[in-house]
Amino acid sequence: MAGQHNVMELIIPSDFKYLGAVDAAVQDLAREFSCAQKWIDDFSTALVEACTNAIEHGNKYGRKKRVRITVELNQRRIISRVHDQGKGFDFKKYLSHAPPPDPLSERGRGIMIMQAFTDQLNYSFNPKTGLCVELTKACGGTAEDDS
Repeated sequence: MAGQHNVMELIIPSDFKYLGAVDAAVQDLAREFSCAQKWIDDFSTALVEACTNAIEHGNKYGRKKRVRITVELNQRRIISRVHDQGKGFDFKKYLSHAPPPDPLSERGRGIMIMQAFTDQLNYSFNPKTGLCVELTKACGGTAEDDS
């Protein structure tokens, strides 16, 4: 599949029950490129976390609000953008080298998880369209590596 390039867009309601569909779609797309399963799982974990944050923190579970996800995949890397319709937050504060969250807390690990499973994590905010989280990961390994 040399030179192949795919872009997928998903729009989901602000409800956690749709996160499985996001995971399944990314898993299927990445398999088309024969990416290693561990690599797919890592990226999917980060993407589902970004979508979870968009639903909970960005859209505040708003029934009329949507989360838009784009996934761009080629032989070299995967880039996903997750857009919510919220008011944003001070993401620079959370991207700094602040101390890690309390290990006993069930909250506060989302950005750390996304950073751990991607090569690059960027945020941008547009007051008219909401927050966008961009996750980038270089393609690593192939399906043959899983054997």
